[in-house]
Amino acid sequence: MTGGKMERKHIALMLSLLIALGGLTLLPLGWSQGEGEGEQGGGVSPRRHPCCRWRLIRFILTHGEATTLEGKLLLVEGRILVLEIEDEEVHVALPHRWLVEGEVMTTEELLDGDPLGAGDTLTIDALMLSHEGEGYVVEFYAAYEIEGGGIEARALTPLNIRPG
Repeated sequence: MTGGKMERKHIALMLSLLIALGGLTLLPLGWSQGEGEGEQGGGVSPRRHPCCRWRLIRFILTHGEATTLEGKLLLVEGRILVLEIEDEEVHVALPHRWLVEGEVMTTEELLDGDPLGAGDTLTIDALMLSHEGEGYVVEFYAAYEIEGGGIEARALTPLNIRPG
């Protein structure tokens, strides 16, 4: 196989992976939106077709690997958490709602400083997707459990993700 064909295959694979990962930022992945979020005129809430949502979920479940991240929480912006691990920043996608000691909390409530906040050491269980190309690596983490400060928070999703 020639270098050009191989390079095109790598580019096609990378674009497919980026499209799938980019969809995660737009798709709540069963991670329900907050009340009133995303509503447009007429009270219509934008949603992806269920078939697309399940294809994306199946892709993550088929290709994702369970992993554990441990580091210092730097910041949370929207549904992206930035964790410092060995002087490197790692970005983690978060669901909107969490179950903490029988109480439902939003990501903002959980990570606004009480019970957890910037500077806290966290252990995060996540599904990881990665792709290595020539000279670069793309990694995506989707959190499903966070431990820190004596609390354990589990993502409130329609999927039960357990270590196996």
